[in-house]
Amino acid sequence: MTDVVWLSNVYRNSSAERGYRPVGYPDVVNPPLDNEIGIAFRSVMARQKKHLTIEDHEFPKQLYAVKRWADHKRPIRHIMSAGGALVVSSTSAKVLRDHDMGASRLVPVDLLHPDQKTKLDDDWFYLVLGSGKPCFKADISEGVIPLGNPAQLFMIQNSDHVSHEDLVFSEEVLTGPDIWFDPAILGAPILSDRLAKALKAAKAAKHWDLLKCRVI
Repeated sequence: MTDVVWLSNVYRNSSAERGYRPVGYPDVVNPPLDNEIGIAFRSVMARQKKHLTIEDHEFPKQLYAVKRWADHKRPIRHIMSAGGALVVSSTSAKVLRDHDMGASRLVPVDLLHPDQKTKLDDDWFYLVLGSGKPCFKADISEGVIPLGNPAQLFMIQNSDHVSHEDLVFSEEVLTGPDIWFDPAILGAPILSDRLAKALKAAKAAKHWDLLKCRVI
């Protein structure tokens, strides 16, 4: 058993942010706050951050690229934040399915061009994290931003301010599924070493912005 796990810092990478909205939510600079589709999507995103229960049917079946940002023209990533939702490519999805996902799951989504009809190449899936392991050792970790006073939630710094082995987890993290979240860390999938190696073999790991974490 390896004494290493990996944290995906994709949410802290600005190049992974893509401007997508659910079909039915207007492509205007200031969309109306009372739009029902927008309200529902914001609710799903808020609950996802808190790892609350979300049914598959609550996720929008289609997301379109906002025209003025033209993110549909940018190079394809194997994992990205599409309008705040964590979305993975078919390559990443295949690797995930070949491992123990525990209570986490993949939900299909169509990514569309700004015309809201033309599909982006590849098959895409929301990555919904459902398994939690409360093993983060914040007191001996570096490269984190405490949120609240007293801090019970932490945000990982961006890549300029956090390095491999800055983050520390207790040894209990080595048991259970291959992908999970820690309730003390905001917006960061955590992976087993075997899953990280499989993503590397599939040439998808670079886009996951993986940080090597110590286990004690």
